[in-house]
Amino acid sequence: MLKQLVNEARFRLRITTTGPLLVRSGIPTVSGPDMTPVLTFRNGRQEPFLPGSSLKGVFRSHVEKIVASLRPRVVCYPFTGDEKEEANLEERRRTYRDSCGESFNREVRNDDQRRRQLEARTDEVYARSCPVCRLFGSTWFIGRLSIGDAYLVSGLFRERRDGVGIDRLTGGAAHGAKFELEVISEGVTFESTIHLRNFEIWQLGMLFVVLQDLEDGLIRIGSGRSRGLGWVKGSIGLEEHEGWPGGFVTATIRGSDTREPVHELWGVGRWLNERPAAGGEKPGWGRYGTWHDDFLALPAGVERRPRGIRHLRVFTDEVLAQLREEAIQHFLRRVQQWPDEAEIAPANSGGGRS
Repeated sequence: MLKQLVNEARFRLRITTTGPLLVRSGIPTVSGPDMTPVLTFRNGRQEPFLPGSSLKGVFRSHVEKIVASLRPRVVCYPFTGDEKEEANLEERRRTYRDSCGESFNREVRNDDQRRRQLEARTDEVYARSCPVCRLFGSTWFIGRLSIGDAYLVSGLFRERRDGVGIDRLTGGAAHGAKFELEVISEGVTFESTIHLRNFEIWQLGMLFVVLQDLEDGLIRIGSGRSRGLGWVKGSIGLEEHEGWPGGFVTATIRGSDTREPVHELWGVGRWLNERPAAGGEKPGWGRYGTWHDDFLALPAGVERRPRGIRHLRVFTDEVLAQLREEAIQHFLRRVQQWPDEAEIAPANSGGGRS
């Protein structure tokens, strides 16, 4: 299934600074500010931009906190280290599962046969991955979500600010610790393309949760957030771009979408028609760890439109608001239904790649 293109979602994300912003360059200046924004050469000049990898990291971190707040030990802790040196190890274990990637690594360590078997089992790796790794990926599984670099759309104002190190003993300015940084000013707008492939409906909801918090100004980006930097607001772009319509766009391959009723939006679980396998698996939990009822009803008027080999559906205004709300409800429900670790690992061996 994951080697086929089943469904897609795509939209343009507009990010507007509501305060100074700094995504730091790793290249120091010979003369000038100590900290400068990352730049790219575009439109015949150097412009600041927001790297897609930075945006994806911010999105992932935000979603991990949300899922862990909704229900402990559903999402994994993606990093590993020397557990003897981790002062907060017990607290972390109460909140997070072990890293999905590391759990697979431990399983195949010194067992080449199991490694080959697991590498051939796309379904098992996907089913055993936590919800955040399913969307963003892990060392064993490519993510469903792609976020492009956010390029400058309007405004090109940069300002310089002074900073100073604080003496921990006196609480005043430390001698010789002054530095200068260059930031992107308030009111500058960037745009990025976000693409999601082979999605489950709850994954749309997970993404909409991030978008809602961006709209509400609850997510900050870049360096110096404790100094008051990084305030932004986000929204879905409604203007056509490079031939693609504005708004939130879903797509299916022409011909295959005859199975999907015009008044429904299907996720991967519904496309696979997955039903619980024998052997006492959790109700609704199929071979890829998806649910058979992975769909939602659409209001009238969301018609398919052809574009190349795809049929598109475009969501804007009230229809988009309804899609957002229902998808978020799917996300909340799936997190509460997520199986415990003992219920899904290790899965039975056998089967092959599809």
